[in-house]
Amino acid sequence: MLRYGRVLLAAAAVGFWPAGGSAQERVDRTAQAYYMRGSFMESSDDLVLAYTFYAEADKYEPDNARINFALARVTLEMGKFDEARRYAGRLIEKGIYESGARLILAEVEYEERNVDKAIELLESIKESEDVPQFDVYKFLARIHIENKDVDAARAALERARDLDPGDLSVHYRLGLIYADIGEVERAAESLREAIEVNPGFTGSHLALGSILLHYGDVEGALKAFQDLLELDPGNRTAVTELSRLYLKDGRLEDGMELLEPLYEERRLGENGRLVLGRFYYGLGRYEEALSVFRGLLATLGEKPQIMRAVAEIEMDRGNFRTAFGYLERLVEIEPDVFSNYIGLVLLANGLAGEPSSPEEDKRFSSVEGTTYLREAVRRMDRTQYSDNFIIGTVYRKIDDRERAEQFLTAAEKLSPEDRDILLELAALYEDIGRYDDAIRRIRVVYDNEPEDASVNNFYGYLLAVKGDSLDLAEELITKALDEDPGNGYYLDSLGWVKFRKGEFSDALEILLGASEIVEDDPVIWEHIGDTYMKLGQPEPALESYNRSAEVDPDRTEIEEKVREARGAASRAEKKVE
Repeated sequence: MLRYGRVLLAAAAVGFWPAGGSAQERVDRTAQAYYMRGSFMESSDDLVLAYTFYAEADKYEPDNARINFALARVTLEMGKFDEARRYAGRLIEKGIYESGARLILAEVEYEERNVDKAIELLESIKESEDVPQFDVYKFLARIHIENKDVDAARAALERARDLDPGDLSVHYRLGLIYADIGEVERAAESLREAIEVNPGFTGSHLALGSILLHYGDVEGALKAFQDLLELDPGNRTAVTELSRLYLKDGRLEDGMELLEPLYEERRLGENGRLVLGRFYYGLGRYEEALSVFRGLLATLGEKPQIMRAVAEIEMDRGNFRTAFGYLERLVEIEPDVFSNYIGLVLLANGLAGEPSSPEEDKRFSSVEGTTYLREAVRRMDRTQYSDNFIIGTVYRKIDDRERAEQFLTAAEKLSPEDRDILLELAALYEDIGRYDDAIRRIRVVYDNEPEDASVNNFYGYLLAVKGDSLDLAEELITKALDEDPGNGYYLDSLGWVKFRKGEFSDALEILLGASEIVEDDPVIWEHIGDTYMKLGQPEPALESYNRSAEVDPDRTEIEEKVREARGAASRAEKKVE
């Protein structure tokens, strides 16, 4: 409650009666004595005694405006609203202390939920010099906020701010209102002003961080939450939001440093420990990550989210049999959850890498691989681009290009500019020789990320393979090499551009340099063989093709080139003879 009576206490208690010596004055002095004692008790927050003394004073001077005002004030504080209304009504009838009486009546009406009447009374005195205008506008704003009248609340708060720029709550509430109507800069400004008024008020830091985060100012949000943690190191909201931001931005070290002390002090909740485990995992600290996750499983039971995290780590470590145990149990617990099948799909289709040891190897039949993939497809959400992308990527890895295209193009329709989807589609179309389709996708990625070295290289390489815009291709790949001059794959791309331009000697030099960096890449050795053939050197070409075939025996397309090089080498040898 506003409790306007406190504001005017000092003014009301001074200069009550002039000195005098008549009989009437002696009666006045008695009223004065009771009044002064009531004022003292009111200032000491003893409202019961204050009311008692003011009521005694009123017996001697029932028409005294100051006594009536004091009684209106104290009965309001005590919740005696009928009496407060009666005493304030007397003052309004007499036209004495009228503005103050109207303010008291406004509080009474507000407390009794006669909100429109309270607003009417406040509006009638908001420009009066007899009452603190700041308090009136602040009270009006409070009522408008409760009524969800945002425009009226904002106007009242802005006026209150102009009257008293040093009030914390006005800046704070204005910040929330500005945020609510989408005026983010003004919201942030108001909240920063609230922080300037009282840097120790954590609510302003929390609101500022939440608002900035909601509207995409991640760095501003980070600073606000960091400032909040300096004031309140154990603030759970700040810890939660900061850890999520660090995880999203890949600031794993920062996140670990934030959560680790709380974990060691046993002050980190379930979600916090889960995120800390993610930080450890991302930093390659697998044992610590597993310790956190297994600790959670021991205390919370078989939580699928935690079991998935453990299975993921074990897969990354090559512990396939251990990972399979968790994944199999996940399917038993949640048989209809799509994400529970992804690890099984990767394991069963040989897409998880190499096992860490013979004991951790887990063998699957081709039927099992197909079955798990089919089960995953049955449970996927086809309206989610991520589900389509995952399944499409798996199909591409197992060389089912038709289904790969089906799911990847579905993902593209749902998220047309997603980087990962476009790159996967470009790679798919490169595999099947649809270079125009591949270039169309990589061009979108390039337009969004023109400084990304890997994108520049891929774009340039696709142009080179197609034999189109070779100057642009060379420019793009050179730009990539400027960022990463020791990248053997980028050198291979540049060598292939030179090859397509007919600059075979330069191409060979560059490609040989690439092979020294990336020793066992079958494509680089194939390119070297192609270049030797163009230079009329079939014997080193044959050696290069054979090297390519040794690295990847499944590349059947190299077999024809081996036969051609062998035949050319044989003919050259006969000519020498």
